[in-house]
Amino acid sequence: MPYPVRYSTRSFIELEDILEYVSGKFGTAIAAKVDKYFEEVINQISINPFLYPCSDKKKNIRRCVINYQTTLYYRFSGEHVELVSFRSNKMNPKTLGLQ
Repeated sequence: MPYPVRYSTRSFIELEDILEYVSGKFGTAIAAKVDKYFEEVINQISINPFLYPCSDKKKNIRRCVINYQTTLYYRFSGEHVELVSFRSNKMNPKTLGLQ
């Protein structure tokens, strides 16, 4: 049985920004495909929260490289999965705030 998934405010805003960027640059059809792919990855995580390794910086945060452009950081509480952040792999890691 999958665990419930919760979005942090930060992750929700970052996901919206990613989808808005993709929609503006490549069109709504591509943005819908990206959204569907992200949801598939999130569904996999909800089924098996230990699927991806712990972050090097914070042991309670797991790191899922969704694609070469985006990494998802999440944590598992034992009761639910919390999506912490969707980050561009081109951003400075020091701005992530997970150190």
